[in-house]
Amino acid sequence: MRSLKTTLACTVTVLISLVSCGESEKRKPAGPTAELKLEVVDSLIVDELEPLVMDDHRGDLGYYLLRNTKSRQPLLVDEQGTVIQEFDILNDGPDGIGSYGSGYRLLDDTTWVAQNLMDGYYIFDYQGSRKKHLSPHRAGLFSISVYANRTTFTPYLKGGKAHILGEEPNAFDHKSISAKELGSKFYDSAKTIFDYEVQSEDFKLISTFPKAWRPKAEERYVGLSFPLVTINRKSLKMALLPTVGNQLFIYDYSGDSPVLEDTVLLSHRHRPDTAPDAKLDAEKWLEDYPLFTDLRVCGDGFLVGFYTRIPADVLKELRAKSEEYYKLPEFKKASAQYAKPYHMLVQNGEQVGVIDELPVHGGINFADEDGFIYVNDNSDPEVERDYNVFYKLKVKQ
Repeated sequence: MRSLKTTLACTVTVLISLVSCGESEKRKPAGPTAELKLEVVDSLIVDELEPLVMDDHRGDLGYYLLRNTKSRQPLLVDEQGTVIQEFDILNDGPDGIGSYGSGYRLLDDTTWVAQNLMDGYYIFDYQGSRKKHLSPHRAGLFSISVYANRTTFTPYLKGGKAHILGEEPNAFDHKSISAKELGSKFYDSAKTIFDYEVQSEDFKLISTFPKAWRPKAEERYVGLSFPLVTINRKSLKMALLPTVGNQLFIYDYSGDSPVLEDTVLLSHRHRPDTAPDAKLDAEKWLEDYPLFTDLRVCGDGFLVGFYTRIPADVLKELRAKSEEYYKLPEFKKASAQYAKPYHMLVQNGEQVGVIDELPVHGGINFADEDGFIYVNDNSDPEVERDYNVFYKLKVKQ
């Protein structure tokens, strides 16, 4: 009898353990491709009629820097959504930057930075007075990239000195350093990532295509693949992401030069394991490889994003109907069906999960050092409204 009771007790214990383990696994998905869930913790409501995007947020300063999508004017907003200042800078006046404002970031408690797509960077105070102009360092104007929801630079402080870390695809001469002539050797010479010290105006090009990046190590040419870059303004951890491939490189940039700390292998069910060799004579409109399009600081880690693309055979059918296939209703339908955003979260030097769905309507617009992710649906809200909403989310624990 005692043996039977013992057996029953053990069986019950095992069953409880199995149930507990099962519940734990449901509560805490694990692995690099585990689907992470986000929850809304707050929202920023801004009483402005025109659609806005978020270029920056600093919790330690209590400021948001927003951008009007139509006029491109920057707005300084507090944590309650009150517009403190709408900066009138898109002009040729003494406190203007011209008409090509392309992004705005917060620097410190007295200054912020505006980028002119053609003319470099401008330092402003919070009253809207222009303090300094930093000219661009270009070998020519060979290509221009404009992102709707991200900036291509990050101002930060190191040793009490202000710096700008950013991407400049025109930093090298595309004619003398030609991908068509050099093939994979192109990656040895093409440099696009820069660090600009504000006070001294010292400009230097830094790591662009690491030796451990697989296409470079394998001596394969997979396209221009110019990396995205960002830096955590608290820890000075810099992340470098070639737009082709599946590797994120994380550096300690607290010293004079970046020191590689981690190489993260990124994975997602919608990304091929190996990037295809680029066909130099192929028409660009036919390419359907999912390039990385987003890289942001997220807490102590980084958020990496890409879009799936319309398959080449579908595009061929659309182009057979019209040279301006992108204006066809069928193209819009195909975009909605195939072109979808996906994100991967990296923490402590490894991928910890993927974000495939959002709990609210819209798309990821920003993420900050406090670990919050901001979702924006202002350009296409579910319900028409005369104000802007940014949903503040975090990863469910």
